[in-house]
Amino acid sequence: MKGFFQRLFGGDGASDKKVVRSESASPLEIEPFSHGLVRIPALDFFGPHTASPNGKFHLIWLDRNPEGTIGGHRYEGHGVWTLLRGDGAILATGRLERPQDGHVADNGTFILNDWMFGDGLNGRLCAFRADGQKLLEREFSANLGTSGISSDGRFAICQTANAPGSPDSNRHFLFDLEEGQEIATWVQETGWTNSYEIDSTNRNVVLVGQDDERIGYGFDGEMLDRDGWQRGRIAIGDIDVIRPVAESLEQNSSSDLRAAILAGLDVALATGEGWKQARALRIRGEMHERAGELEATIEAYDQALTIDPQVGVARKLAKLQQPKSPKGAKPSVPKSSRFEKQAQRFGIEHEVVHLDGGRKDWRFHRSDTHKPVELAVLDHFHAEGWLGCAAEGGLILTLIKAASFTALPVRHADTFIEALYAKNVAFPEDRFEHGELLAAIEQASPEQIERNWAVIAASAGDTPRFYPRVQRDHVVGLFNCLGGSRLRPIAELFATASYDLRAGWPDLTLWRDDEVRFVEVKAPGDSMHASQARLISTVLVPLGLRVGLAEVRPA
Repeated sequence: MKGFFQRLFGGDGASDKKVVRSESASPLEIEPFSHGLVRIPALDFFGPHTASPNGKFHLIWLDRNPEGTIGGHRYEGHGVWTLLRGDGAILATGRLERPQDGHVADNGTFILNDWMFGDGLNGRLCAFRADGQKLLEREFSANLGTSGISSDGRFAICQTANAPGSPDSNRHFLFDLEEGQEIATWVQETGWTNSYEIDSTNRNVVLVGQDDERIGYGFDGEMLDRDGWQRGRIAIGDIDVIRPVAESLEQNSSSDLRAAILAGLDVALATGEGWKQARALRIRGEMHERAGELEATIEAYDQALTIDPQVGVARKLAKLQQPKSPKGAKPSVPKSSRFEKQAQRFGIEHEVVHLDGGRKDWRFHRSDTHKPVELAVLDHFHAEGWLGCAAEGGLILTLIKAASFTALPVRHADTFIEALYAKNVAFPEDRFEHGELLAAIEQASPEQIERNWAVIAASAGDTPRFYPRVQRDHVVGLFNCLGGSRLRPIAELFATASYDLRAGWPDLTLWRDDEVRFVEVKAPGDSMHASQARLISTVLVPLGLRVGLAEVRPA
């Protein structure tokens, strides 16, 4: 049986609208499914649908051609829409390039977003009367997000996504559909909007966001209760709101506001991700600095840099910590390098390694060939009797995978261990419990590691598919040094946030006798990253593992 739109349109022309009158007396039977999808048996239709608040009008559309042969992102093949009465009568139907996010008012006026053909950041808002007559068309140089229409069909609103360099980027646009023109626009500062409630009589619109947060705007584009909104966002630790308010404290010296901001920063520190915690500490430090509170400033900046070395306060902190000496006097204490200071901040070892070379090509001995800096530093440690691997987290993650299963299923030979621990897999039988995996690590034997290594390395030949520097001797050697009892605590912490903790592992994993050592390598011009800081401060140091920073300098 041909689908409704295919029967209605036939070919794939791009006509804008078609007025169709259908005589029907029976109520339209609509079977709802999830995500706004419905089935309408009388029309042989399955797809997105919306109804007017009074239930008298129904709008359906498909982001594919009527034949169903092409949909989604594409360069041709117009999508289709149809407006129906509650009794199933077809009032109007037409085509747009990529119709999305429809809304219909009580008088049958409706809007659709058109995501448009091609690859660019663009979109189009279209509004129609109940007879299919176009009321408004506005094209944007940004992708469209959510949209809405007032219940009386008089006003419509839409939101655009980020589009660098475009004047339409990250904004709300409000339209008078009777006049066919834009009446207000404002910058999106309240986060992504899920839906809108437009009050035509009082000329305001409520933006309904995450967690049903409601923010009112007038038709002039001004927020109705900015102070209340700011205080609410500050209370939940919204860094993007806290920062500009904190910077305005010089003009507004309210002690209550300062206390509210500091309390909001506490919330951000307690609940936020690492980058958010670092920004919160930076803001706190800046507040203390403006208030002349030197010790509190230094403490906040130092904590921020421990979480994220690139948070942007290293020079400020160094200047604040610089001892004051008489003019012209030479400092008596040798100046520490920035890497030495970072190592001290993390509570890890710092070592200077002199190598021959520069930029990206280095060597330990002048007779060696030039190689990446981490491999040249590995040669340095080899000379001191260490065995090791320069694969960042590749080695330890491969070992955790090999130790987590008594017998690793062949289907998981190339599955990332972070996906297995996060249960980000397709089938229920692959959602392993952490307790089961960790128990296998505790009881792991060299024979188990060998068996599972054979499975892991089989698809790529003699290495894991995604970690070509990891070899059998590395995995077996590290396991023989660590054993299951010392590997399990590492895996336990990894399991708490496996996707976050897959990155940031030090460049080198070394072992000698029963000692294991992790070394981050930094050449001139390198810097520590937030993921590295997090891994060191939340996994390696708390477990009492030996961690160092090798600062490379030209010989």
